[in-house]
Amino acid sequence: MKTRTARRNHGRWGASLLVGAGLVLAMAAAASAGPREATLELLQSLASGLEGEGGADFVRVSVNDGSQRPLRIGEELVYRFEAGRPGYLTAIHVDFHGALTLLYPRARAEDGRVDAGQPIQLPGPDDGFTLEAQPPIGREVVYAIVTDEPIHRRDLGIRSDEMVVSFEPQQAPAFARTLRSVVSSRVRGRARVARVDQQIDGRGAVLYRSADIVQFFGERTRSIAPPKLDLQVHFETDSAELDEDARRNIDEFAAALSDPKLRATRFAVAGHTDERGPDDHNLDLSRRRAARVRDYLIEQGGIEASRLELEAHGEGNPLMEEVSDYARRMNRRVEFSPIR
Repeated sequence: MKTRTARRNHGRWGASLLVGAGLVLAMAAAASAGPREATLELLQSLASGLEGEGGADFVRVSVNDGSQRPLRIGEELVYRFEAGRPGYLTAIHVDFHGALTLLYPRARAEDGRVDAGQPIQLPGPDDGFTLEAQPPIGREVVYAIVTDEPIHRRDLGIRSDEMVVSFEPQQAPAFARTLRSVVSSRVRGRARVARVDQQIDGRGAVLYRSADIVQFFGERTRSIAPPKLDLQVHFETDSAELDEDARRNIDEFAAALSDPKLRATRFAVAGHTDERGPDDHNLDLSRRRAARVRDYLIEQGGIEASRLELEAHGEGNPLMEEVSDYARRMNRRVEFSPIR
């Protein structure tokens, strides 16, 4: 995750959610849910060993008004960190596809000191920027760890002085492992942990504007793996036909591909399904649905066929491993990634 700001750019905030019966776009940076699940398992194992028993040991993290209502792309974000007794804050954010952002410590770990009754707010009143919810849509997670002694960036192998530091999904598990090792070896028994899950919705009539898509790919040029953009397309059973909502959202993608910043880029167009149904049927279904989206981009969007390479994966690469209607909707998608 990076953080997109209104006055100053510090990266991207985001996660993912499903909307309506048409097509849902979810921007991602990972090929599957594997890196994200590994990262969250490491962080959860850390949290399980450190959570306080209540009272003065409490730590809280909240977003905006603390109601945990879904937020829309473009909505302003304010994070609030509290502790029952003084300590130093380490805070990280994991988006729906596993990109991780270190929010605290800053260049000076002492700037993350949180005192009882005096919460830390991000962005603070003197930071000179604002945060906005950014793609990808879906569930994001924020962990807050408060320790009696500060954890410095150098302890975590970070040399950057940037306000926030981001890691692509493939890098995130290694960072989470380092963080767990540092906390476990240096501050076990003197640390408290809190977690908040937040859901980000699309913009409304369209989930992403073409500018969101151009910005997403343009900002992730240093990714270890090419960034991916997912379209959750809600089809009727065994159908590859696109409804009006799907076409409206694909039109935004076509406009993005026509932007000068992306005009020279070729994309893989990969179909995916949920886990229900025979493997061979799902493979064929994923191919037909990806082909339908590709054909629409060519015939209606004016995108050259040579820029779109078809792939089919069936149920083999789910975004979410859990068994739920939400996970199944997120796993039924057509995925785009730049070919480099």
